[in-house]
Amino acid sequence: MTSVTLLVAAVHALLLLGLPRLGQTARAGQDAGTFTTRLVAPPAEASPPAPETAPPPSPAPAPAPAPAPRPKAKPTPKPKPKAPATPQSATSARDASSDTKAEAPVLGPYTGTTFGGESAPLPIRIPLPPADAATALTFAQGQGDAPVRIPRAAHLTYRTTGTIGGESFEVPTALNWRQDGRWYDAHWNLYVYGSPIGQHTRTVTGLLTPQGLVPVQATLRTPAVQDVRFDYDAQRVRFAAADAPLQAGMQDRVGVLLQLGALLAGDPGRYPAGSVIELPAAHLHDTGRWRFVVEADEIVPALRDRTLPTVRLVHAAQDERDVRIEAWLGRTLDYLPVRLRVTEANGDTVEHTVTVAYTQLVPAAPEPVVAPPEPQTPAPAPAPASSTP
Repeated sequence: MTSVTLLVAAVHALLLLGLPRLGQTARAGQDAGTFTTRLVAPPAEASPPAPETAPPPSPAPAPAPAPAPRPKAKPTPKPKPKAPATPQSATSARDASSDTKAEAPVLGPYTGTTFGGESAPLPIRIPLPPADAATALTFAQGQGDAPVRIPRAAHLTYRTTGTIGGESFEVPTALNWRQDGRWYDAHWNLYVYGSPIGQHTRTVTGLLTPQGLVPVQATLRTPAVQDVRFDYDAQRVRFAAADAPLQAGMQDRVGVLLQLGALLAGDPGRYPAGSVIELPAAHLHDTGRWRFVVEADEIVPALRDRTLPTVRLVHAAQDERDVRIEAWLGRTLDYLPVRLRVTEANGDTVEHTVTVAYTQLVPAAPEPVVAPPEPQTPAPAPAPASSTP
């Protein structure tokens, strides 16, 4: 065998058997490769464990509370779309809106001036002596016990249109309502200048009582004067050519509007739609009945650029000589007339719509001086008879 052949055989043997020192170094210092399986011994084989006895079932534990979510920054809330309102909710919203407006009174103090200045307010002329006033107060107690609230003294201007005697007209008119807590007077002036219509002015003066208005005298000027006088001492109502029994609560045409307002203001819930308010009536020549039916509330354009909530009342003519009266009394105007429509038996019509309204000052009339009755000195008692002779 040649030396070359021996060298090849040696190299071949070396490659097959490896170097002993290199194999020991690898087994001592390496933790990977094929030697790793030799360093980590596999677990020894063991007989399968005996089956364990299952413990008795325990009640299932309550589920653990979910972890609280981490606080997050709240996004800006977006407006929720409104659900379509049902007819009932829409009506309720509309009623609530009207009730809110109804709470705000519109009768305020007058701040303007009139041409040439203003005259000082005068007290109401007392039309009855104290003795007759006391009789009227006693007589008024027969009107009943319905609560009343008298409207504040006020001056109201109206736009008035109508037809009288076949002639149409449009003029401003005024209701001057005054009261000082004891007496009242009301003056509604209608005058058509330069027209055959002329003057149609009504006035009434009376006494204020816990039952409301107690008229003393009513007058119509056309321009002829027609008076109606209320005689409480004789319990008669006096017309120009006749008289009639005077009933408690009797009112003239102007006073009945103010008395209706006082009754409604005293207890609005007492007079729902469909109820009837009846009062004795004093017309120009005879007596009758005012029978006003309370109808549904209406919103009425008034005061030029406003609307006012009103209660509508209608008096239908009771006979061929009676008048038809439709009155819209302002719930925010102390229940004074906002609109008034009058249809006479002969077909004449007049309609008033308020354009200006303000309160006014009425100084109290001086108390009448009534001398108290002089105390009577009792007569001396007779001396007892003496038993001595």
